[in-house]
Amino acid sequence: MNSKEIANFRQLGDMMLPRLLDANFLRNIDDYGDYALLTYHLAEPVPIQSALDDMEDNMDLNVLYHVEVISAATRGEHCCAYYVPSGGKMYKVNAQSRPDRMLDTVYVYVYESLEVMLEALKEDLLQHTRGQHVICSMDMARLVADFM
Repeated sequence: MNSKEIANFRQLGDMMLPRLLDANFLRNIDDYGDYALLTYHLAEPVPIQSALDDMEDNMDLNVLYHVEVISAATRGEHCCAYYVPSGGKMYKVNAQSRPDRMLDTVYVYVYESLEVMLEALKEDLLQHTRGQHVICSMDMARLVADFM
């Protein structure tokens, strides 16, 4: 992964989603070649709905899905949003709440190419909307259209 993309995101993250992506709480950066994973631990947990509201208020972000997980082993909610790639930003934001629907960790994926990002988003959408209680999700055609 190009360290320039990671550095660019680290400079912009605070401005894009200030309650969620505070640089002071960036705990890990893992480089996987085609993408990097940045893990943020929040200073104070926030309700997942508040985080989604922040994402929806950001005009450059599209919410990919919001699902509720109800199983014997786990309970909570997952959400994913991505930056519209036409702006040159190749970022995806994922979060999973605790059982009390509070977020304490946010994951940001920084991609090096549009192709890798689109494939990751398609897989994420399919994986999280099968067999889950889907609160909202984007359809595949709309997702692909954002990359045309």
